[in-house]
Amino acid sequence: MLAQDSSAIQQLKQLLIDEREQLAQRKQDQLAIIAEQKTTLVSQLGHNSKQRQKVLNALNLPANAEGWDLFLQRNTATFPLREDWQRLIGEFEECQELNDINGKMIARSQQTLNHLLNLLRGKVATASLYTAQGLKTEQTSSFTVAKA
Repeated sequence: MLAQDSSAIQQLKQLLIDEREQLAQRKQDQLAIIAEQKTTLVSQLGHNSKQRQKVLNALNLPANAEGWDLFLQRNTATFPLREDWQRLIGEFEECQELNDINGKMIARSQQTLNHLLNLLRGKVATASLYTAQGLKTEQTSSFTVAKA
């Protein structure tokens, strides 16, 4: 299971790097393929995680990363796998960071696109205001770009 997860994490990390390059170059054509491949890998990782949880639950260990580490420590046959497990956790955290960066890039692209669309529609966005209840309100004004 650890070998499968390690392989999947390596592939996922490379996909996230490829995705960042595509986003930076504003090449949208490959993003759908990358998203589909990421979904497959995340599904595989989720399946393996559920299998680990079943093992941990059967042994009355916490169903989390620390519980798996305890499981690996209990037996001399599994003890050497702890290093692989720790490496896997580190790689997973790297994937989370890469995914966060890509998410920020996507959010920024969406903001830019929305701003450009609003300009084309003749809307000028103003600052968001908050009501007495703390709810955010969007106030926009519009102007005519051209007359026919």
